[in-house]
Amino acid sequence: MRFTRRLILFLAAPVLTAALMYLPDPGLQQCRFSMQGVVIADRTGEPLYSIPTREGGHQHRLSWGQIPESVRETFLRLEDRRFYSHSGVDSLALARALMVNLGQGRIVSGASTISMQLARLIHPHRGGLLGKAGEILRALYLEARLSKQQILTLYLNNLPFGYNTIGAGAAARTYFSRPLGKLSRPQILLLAIIPKAPSLYDPFGSSESRAALERRAVALASLVSVSDLEIAQAMRTFRRGAAEIHAPHFVRYLLGSLEPLDRRGLRRLEIARIVTTLDAGLYRSLSDSIRDRLAAIGRSSASEDLSTTRRIPLRNASALVLDNRGGEVLAWVGSQDFFDRENGGQIDGVRLESSSGSTLKPFLYAAALEKGYTASTLLPDLALTFGAQEGYRPENFDRRSRGLVRLRTALASSLNVPAVYLLSQIGLEAFLSTCRDLGIELPEDAEAQYGLGAAIGNTEVTLFELTRAFSVFPNRGVLRPTRVILEIQTTDDRRIQVGEPSEGKRVFREQTAWLVSNILADPAARATGFGTTSRFNTAFPAIFKSGTASEYTNLWCLGALPEYTVGVWAGNFDGRPAFGTTGSSLPAAVVVGVLEDLSRGGGEQRDTPSWGEPSGLTRVRICTKTGYRASTNCPATREEYFLAGSVPEEACPVHGQGKDMEELLLEVVLGESKQPRVLFPRNGAVFYRDIGAAAEVQTIPGWIASDPEDRIVVRLNGRVLAADDPSRPLLPVHPGRYRLEVEGRFGGDAVSYSVR
Repeated sequence: MRFTRRLILFLAAPVLTAALMYLPDPGLQQCRFSMQGVVIADRTGEPLYSIPTREGGHQHRLSWGQIPESVRETFLRLEDRRFYSHSGVDSLALARALMVNLGQGRIVSGASTISMQLARLIHPHRGGLLGKAGEILRALYLEARLSKQQILTLYLNNLPFGYNTIGAGAAARTYFSRPLGKLSRPQILLLAIIPKAPSLYDPFGSSESRAALERRAVALASLVSVSDLEIAQAMRTFRRGAAEIHAPHFVRYLLGSLEPLDRRGLRRLEIARIVTTLDAGLYRSLSDSIRDRLAAIGRSSASEDLSTTRRIPLRNASALVLDNRGGEVLAWVGSQDFFDRENGGQIDGVRLESSSGSTLKPFLYAAALEKGYTASTLLPDLALTFGAQEGYRPENFDRRSRGLVRLRTALASSLNVPAVYLLSQIGLEAFLSTCRDLGIELPEDAEAQYGLGAAIGNTEVTLFELTRAFSVFPNRGVLRPTRVILEIQTTDDRRIQVGEPSEGKRVFREQTAWLVSNILADPAARATGFGTTSRFNTAFPAIFKSGTASEYTNLWCLGALPEYTVGVWAGNFDGRPAFGTTGSSLPAAVVVGVLEDLSRGGGEQRDTPSWGEPSGLTRVRICTKTGYRASTNCPATREEYFLAGSVPEEACPVHGQGKDMEELLLEVVLGESKQPRVLFPRNGAVFYRDIGAAAEVQTIPGWIASDPEDRIVVRLNGRVLAADDPSRPLLPVHPGRYRLEVEGRFGGDAVSYSVR
């Protein structure tokens, strides 16, 4: 009797459906629009990470167009071959199942269509005739409210596959670590079987469950036209990947950047996918390059005696690639391996503050050009003391002095003394203000904290800040904000654009930015500091700036094409210096490699800018020794660019005009302050006397720069030195420590040296 009542209700379901057809179903609404696991994808749609659902599951919702035809076809052949011809209930299959069930006196076969299975996913039940009747009613309801396309899409997006994985899109990642569109037909068949009994057909479970899955696939192979051999081959391609994350430091930064947004507002939008600016292919290439180069350095270090060479292994590197045209982040490598806990792999080197080395010099020189300096301005490259008598005495990287150098040479060759001199002239406050305008965050007391050393490396910066700031040069003086999101896709397949590329703000004049770029791309000017075989002498036009800070603690390189800017940092997160290691060339090698790839068209092709000369510049032939307009007597000349109003009018005063280079040097060294300076000996110098000659006949020729009208007093260890020419004192050679001081009405200077 109970069975008969249930059968009557079962047969009455279609009638009840007609009465309820137009009532809303909260369960369907929740299935269609509930907050799902958000997919973070690269600019091409390749998933980088899946944010779990509130229940902890992984779900990659796909639109109809994103589900491959081969996937739809396979599921239909296995689950519901007459899907497009029935109205939610397959009458033929139902009649057959009914006969079987009546014969058995219980439900043996359910004849569930995809619409019925979706109804059960939305409204689970305990089974039995009543449960099946409700399932049929709801399937008819779905068919009346939704199109076949919508039903199949909802089904494939909400089908449970085990391992907290919901939907075929996430399942492809969970079981094969591949996008759904990249699966072969045998792989799709295996995937379609798993939802029937995820624990029974678990490919990562026991050998019995794997065998059961393969047997079932072989039994169904003819339905989708695959062979037993293809199934066996596909069984070997299972690879767990549910929790995979690509570009992890970038993803973590992205998630952090979402925090300030209205989370509830985001949920109302029902986000299905966040399409980022990242290029996953470029990220992988860059990451592999860093990893391979670090491994090569490690092998080189292991083959040598660390105790004698003072080598400390170089363990990490970070990199950032920006698209200058829209400020888009194309690649972000925070460390050589995110999962390398021993070497701090989860530390994000892109956002880590480190000493800047020489990387701020281009901004300093750009600020000077804005104030009226020119590429031909002469700067002193001598042993100079800045500040009080116990002041700041910078040295070049190679500890050499070159006398007078043009600004172009000083910047391209990254000379330290000219940079500090230039900073002392334009003012520390003005330079730090420029850095802030470029987006570099500095402490409030930066002026007191850094001093003139800000020009050559004691400023704390991040790779993110440096790379973005460096892009101001290929962007012709404009700083554009960075972008990490292109669009947000919603569960109902709407696409919401997240802002447009900003026009940015102008920091330098177009001509200034171009001139700095021209200098940084000049191999002849670079040769003074780096030689003629520099790694930066590339076959394509690009600009570069390298830097080393704190005895190889921080190794930097910045490079740019008109379209792209690349920044690389290398070092050890524990602060140990990689002293003397060949790894000091790693950042430059990585930057050059990335730019080579991009210059060959590795980036997205769009209308792009070039290094073309802007208007407002004048070319004049100058003397390379003096920086003045060249005369016919100058032995070496070149064409130089000048901004409007800064073109030199005076011809070279040295060659054929009677003035010597020493007079010119004094004019430059003293400048407007006219403060006397000890040019030789250098501070800290050590001299060795000739033991074969009497000390009385040996002297050290001193050299002091002073204004001709200034009456200077020179003291050695506190005693006044009497000399016909105080600017050229002859210093005694007796063993001991000495302090040489000069005083005049415009100030003073002092150095210490020793004789052995």
